[in-house]
Amino acid sequence: MAIYLQVRAGPVHVLLDALAVHEVLSLDKLNSGAGDHCEWRNTVLKALNLAAFLGFDASKPDMGVVFGSDQVALPVMLQVDEVIRLRDLSPADWSPLPHVPMATRQYFDAIYLDADGVTQVYRLIKGLHFGTQAGSQAAVPEASHPMNP
Repeated sequence: MAIYLQVRAGPVHVLLDALAVHEVLSLDKLNSGAGDHCEWRNTVLKALNLAAFLGFDASKPDMGVVFGSDQVALPVMLQVDEVIRLRDLSPADWSPLPHVPMATRQYFDAIYLDADGVTQVYRLIKGLHFGTQAGSQAAVPEASHPMNP
């Protein structure tokens, strides 16, 4: 069993490893810096709009998730539209990714089908380093994205 935090970024529901979540907070309480940075606990973090990072049109996100599993590197502030809930999932709960574009496959390794039988919740790959990925934000074409059949 492992615990994940389910968030929504644009139209996509994403599961983040809860052990890598440092804090969840409202973005209206943060001091935004120049460019894509913010101040968190007297530390400057890279701020990343997760919907835009995944190639979607991004509205102004309401919530921030300080996320990072690397003990050496600083975490990143993931800006998301909604924080939904914690989920306790076992390995049997996961399904393989359906056929998705390679631009999407590089970020996710499995999906969880929500109890409604419709919502696909994508599991973010463990160890994904947004600092190195963000410089090459290849947009996923909307028509070929798994959430837009």
